[in-house]
Amino acid sequence: MLAILVFAATVRAFGDEVRLKNGDRISGTIVEQTDAAVVLETEYAGRITIARTHIEKIAEPAQAPGGPSVAAAAPKPVAPPPPPKARLFGGRFMGLADGWEGAANVGFSYTSGNSNNTTMTTGVRAVKHGINDDLTVYARSLWNSTRGNGQIKTTQNAFWGGARYDRNLDQKMFGFVSYDFESDRPKGLHFRSVVGTGVGHHTIKNEKTQLDILAGGAWNRTWQRGPDTDTPEALAGVTLKHRFNDRLRLQKAFTFFQNATDITEYRYIFDATLSVDVTKRIGFYFSAGDRYNNDPIRTAKKNDFLFTTGMKWNFGKKR
Repeated sequence: MLAILVFAATVRAFGDEVRLKNGDRISGTIVEQTDAAVVLETEYAGRITIARTHIEKIAEPAQAPGGPSVAAAAPKPVAPPPPPKARLFGGRFMGLADGWEGAANVGFSYTSGNSNNTTMTTGVRAVKHGINDDLTVYARSLWNSTRGNGQIKTTQNAFWGGARYDRNLDQKMFGFVSYDFESDRPKGLHFRSVVGTGVGHHTIKNEKTQLDILAGGAWNRTWQRGPDTDTPEALAGVTLKHRFNDRLRLQKAFTFFQNATDITEYRYIFDATLSVDVTKRIGFYFSAGDRYNNDPIRTAKKNDFLFTTGMKWNFGKKR
């Protein structure tokens, strides 16, 4: 009887189970709960803090009418579950190729006859979520050529992309470090490299909508047709993610860059994507992008607008 009681107390002490949205299960005893996080004491990793946003369910051991069910009969000892998958964020390491979720897309058009054009667009956006931080990477490309008189002329050969790392400071504020790049050979922009940093605010953050406001500074290094430039910039931006339902999603991002040494020079980047999922993995997308520079290179126009549509492929676990 004494052995059974001791075993029952032990099971109860480490009988709580936290089920995460990514499928992991962590066993231990809950020592603290708040609206933002749950603190779990485990046998193999000590105390672990888990953000509420990553928790799907908290399961406690079944109770019999007269007390814990384990008191009725001594069950066979169960080996503790393996440690949860380590993460790149939150103090634990996970392989860089694991844990991503997002979508990749491609669009293609070909015409011949009175109009002889070939256009291809590609894009990818992926996010890796940690307990207190996130890493986002994205890239897009556009290639267009025209054919005539036995010649092929490339009218557009551009690609752009970047990455942003966010680290939560509290429930609303976060710090970020970003890197953006851009190239447009026909326009004379060989390569633009922009490193930025600043703070952000989760103005809206719930299961369906996330609205973030950003402010900070950046350093713009541009290699172009003509003199290369190094420019300090102030940046301000806003990002929006909204899920209408399980199949329809909207994502927008707007970033404004102000030349810190010449207030007459500025530029902005705008991207918006509406995606429709046909299945869990396959869907369609409609994307609009606008890049404006009020001081373009030589004879280049100030504004570049791009609208694309095509198929996309989802990977990872959708949030």
